[in-house]
Amino acid sequence: MSEKIPYRQIHLDFHTSEKIDGIAAKFDAEEWVGTLKKAKVNSINVFGKCHHGMFYYPTKLGTMHPGLHGFNLLGEQARVLKRENIRFTVYTCIKWSEDTADKHPEWLEVGSTGSWGHHDPLASNMCRWQHLCLNKPEYIKLIKEELKEQYELFHANGCWIDIVWQHSCFCKDCMRDMLAQGVDPQNELQRLIFHKKTEINFMKEIYVFLKGLSPDYEVYFNANPYTTDMADIPELSSVEKRKYFDFIDIESLPSDCWGYSHFPIAANYMNKYDQEITMMNGKFHTSWGDFSSMRNLAALEYECFRAAANGAKICIGDQMHPSGVLDSAAYERIGKVYSSIEEKEPWLKETKKISDVAVLLPTKIFGNGELEISVEGAYRVLSETKIPFDIVNLIDDISKYKLLILPDGNVLSDEFTAKINAFVKNGGKLLVTGRSAVKDGKFVIDSIPAEYVGQSEHIMRYIHFESEDFTALPQTDHVLYERGETVKAKKDAKVLARIKPPYFNRSYHSFCSHRQTPAVVDVSDEPAVIASNDVIYVANPLFADYAKNGYTVHKDILVACIKRLLGRFIVETNLPNLSEITLREHEKGMIVHTLSYAITRRCKIMDTIDDVIELYNKNYAVYTGFKPSAVTVLIENKDLPFEYEDGYVKFIVSYQKGHSMILIGK
Repeated sequence: MSEKIPYRQIHLDFHTSEKIDGIAAKFDAEEWVGTLKKAKVNSINVFGKCHHGMFYYPTKLGTMHPGLHGFNLLGEQARVLKRENIRFTVYTCIKWSEDTADKHPEWLEVGSTGSWGHHDPLASNMCRWQHLCLNKPEYIKLIKEELKEQYELFHANGCWIDIVWQHSCFCKDCMRDMLAQGVDPQNELQRLIFHKKTEINFMKEIYVFLKGLSPDYEVYFNANPYTTDMADIPELSSVEKRKYFDFIDIESLPSDCWGYSHFPIAANYMNKYDQEITMMNGKFHTSWGDFSSMRNLAALEYECFRAAANGAKICIGDQMHPSGVLDSAAYERIGKVYSSIEEKEPWLKETKKISDVAVLLPTKIFGNGELEISVEGAYRVLSETKIPFDIVNLIDDISKYKLLILPDGNVLSDEFTAKINAFVKNGGKLLVTGRSAVKDGKFVIDSIPAEYVGQSEHIMRYIHFESEDFTALPQTDHVLYERGETVKAKKDAKVLARIKPPYFNRSYHSFCSHRQTPAVVDVSDEPAVIASNDVIYVANPLFADYAKNGYTVHKDILVACIKRLLGRFIVETNLPNLSEITLREHEKGMIVHTLSYAITRRCKIMDTIDDVIELYNKNYAVYTGFKPSAVTVLIENKDLPFEYEDGYVKFIVSYQKGHSMILIGK
């Protein structure tokens, strides 16, 4: 894959109230671009129009920020960026534009209660903006004129178009079109499909328009194109959205609502495609608009190095002060990280992820947008076990994987069911948990070694081991916090563990002690884990259970099942639980990325990172299938002794800190 998008980017927010004067009063173009260059920045998103609806250049279409007093800020930025050969895109916002909303209230979305703009007029919260409707021909016409004006004035590399989504809208235009298309506005599903089509049609129309200006003009819509949906309705999924994107920015500030699980889940979903991806975090301590704060250096390093290890470019979010001056201390910190990225870039470019395990998404397209808890659980189990994996949807090819995991609640199409049956028939392995693959009261996959009975009558149950697969676990009965399923083992299937029920469900009239009712003395005949040669079924949603409750035994049960199915993992190591590994194919061999940082919660509102972990004498056994010419610690350019046996390369790294890259050379 030929790469076009730079590795060291800045997203320079400039959402600046019209009530502030002296905008860019201290802006010095040479000092501004010099700060970027010193910080090793080679791409930046700069502002044409912000959430307030203010333009930062003399426009014929809207309101130039009155505090600029006619100064062409974007023009000056564009001039010096071009001179210094720094890629730039022009930012504009679609859904939120306060000035536009105030001037054209007829373009606002209307909520089901009649609220205009989905907006509380007394709100002062972070996202208190009025919401404009994407189904307004006159507004779409204005957006096209705005984008054309910016293209012709500045000839940027592309545009970065923010906040492109459509809520349920009951404005006159949407009501008219819903009724004309036979959509019942009172039917939530029909209404959501209509508005999803509105959103995608808007992007398609704008994309085609911009490509008509220049085929080389790069287009990005901030519309969650990396959304982990099943593609159960492909024409309405993120798969369809991505047709109108030239690259994918994964906005993921871990300190805010995203958390530290969000980016790697999105990256493991997107990594298998050819589109270039970028991780967008922020220099802020919390999130966008957190003026005069800085991300801890260890946290900024980890987030950026983790992006690189996952094949992503890096875009650090910042917000320029209204005066037009960049924070030199913040860019000194960014420069430390970007200097390291620049040094590593030859080993980051044009690599491809290596994985042999796939996790099928259970998220439906019309969910609430939050991470599906079972996918988060799968990410944690596999990442902590150092098992590289991809996340797949219902239209992805699964034939290249050794193991497919259906976590907890997958609903399968007939086509994907046929894919799975063929996958197992051709030697693939399958791990199924909870209600996955259940339809009309039975399992739809032929090879599952169980017969479905129904949801368990008990809310909490216990598991009793009966197989040597679990000998490394504490040999006692263990609680299963989340409600599971009742199944029967098929003939010739092997029961690896059985259920111990509680005496009764806890309720207002039947309870024991402080929490759940304890298990009965005797083990039941009901299976908890059932295996055949190629398939294992677990009767509880252990991925969700581990993500919610963090009981390590639940992870260990799942890892033991994966071990039984795969035999050996592609990576075997004694790295600590907090360390992460990714494998990437490079033209010169295989690169092993190791990240060791301590994510901690030291305050009420968020996780962060203060500590970079030092590691000593850690063992690696990596399956390559080829005998290497050398094993080299990159950047240090230090060769390591190694052994090669049965397709595995074995070596010891005596010292690592933070992010390390090991090249197993061809």
